[in-house]
Amino acid sequence: MRRIAVLSIFPLCGLALLLTAMLWSWRDAKLRLSGQSAEGRIVGMALERHDRSDLLTGVDTKLILGLADGGRIEARYRDYTLVSASDENNRALTPAELDAATAPESSPLSQDLRRVLADALHGKAEIIRWALLREGRRLDDPRRVLRVEKTETIHAFLNLEKVPVVMELRDGKIHLLDLPSPGTVTVRAVFDSSDADAVAKRKGDTLVEYEYLRDGAAVTPEKKDFYLFAEPYQTQFLPVFGFSGDGQNIARLSHIGRHGGPTLALRLYEDCLVYYDRKNPEEAILMATPGSANGDWLAWFSRLCEGFFAQWGSGSLIALAGFTFIATGAIFISLAIWPGKVELSDS
Repeated sequence: MRRIAVLSIFPLCGLALLLTAMLWSWRDAKLRLSGQSAEGRIVGMALERHDRSDLLTGVDTKLILGLADGGRIEARYRDYTLVSASDENNRALTPAELDAATAPESSPLSQDLRRVLADALHGKAEIIRWALLREGRRLDDPRRVLRVEKTETIHAFLNLEKVPVVMELRDGKIHLLDLPSPGTVTVRAVFDSSDADAVAKRKGDTLVEYEYLRDGAAVTPEKKDFYLFAEPYQTQFLPVFGFSGDGQNIARLSHIGRHGGPTLALRLYEDCLVYYDRKNPEEAILMATPGSANGDWLAWFSRLCEGFFAQWGSGSLIALAGFTFIATGAIFISLAIWPGKVELSDS
């Protein structure tokens, strides 16, 4: 009996872990099962550091692509939505012509050029380097891209002591009471692959110009990259989602995030799914969704896994450890109560 009492520590620890897992995920599970669903949108991003935080509220992006035949494409975006675009002949380009999924056959932009635009808009510096490397293989195309200039202007509340959990949403934008207008962070980078000898001297790096300004003052970030990708691993990225619940426009800081960069499952200025308490709409959770595969099943699966583990990973791992302890304890106790018989054969 004493041995059984000692072995009972295993199932008791397992039950304690299961209780911990239930308490850990109780709020999310309760809102998911009984809360009111609503369409939401990722309206901002909090960058939480150990001593200060930024709260991103808007992104203006300017892209200039230089082509091998001397032409150029210029596009301006606000919150990753096209504002205007033109070619070297100052002909206005429509959003459909720039979108790889909707571009008509008569579009003057090739599929490869539209892909470079998409990579440069959303991607970090390494993605643009890979895009130029990919373009360098198309030597027979005079419309291949040789130069990418990207300037992004980030509108953000800078150097906050703490990012509030619940915020006001005005016209789709985050508003913080008793604080001045957001400051700006401007990042400009130029990537050029037109001079092969110069690229070789830089050991293959096509980055030729880089500037990072916070409210007009030059700073040196952890990485020579754009705002969302220039932070060290210790910086935590937490999306801010906005939704309308029972007539209230609410923005709330998500508990789902990622260290070192934005999560793939919750992309800035894309739609999301929200569950909230109708009695208290400020009590809400953001559900990570993988979105449409659009033919890229690997990226879709990556978003699915990251979203699941960000949402339920901690609770699931604690629960798995609990079941493991219970199963192990059950095996040991059963062997203590009903020990197996070993038959020795005559030699």
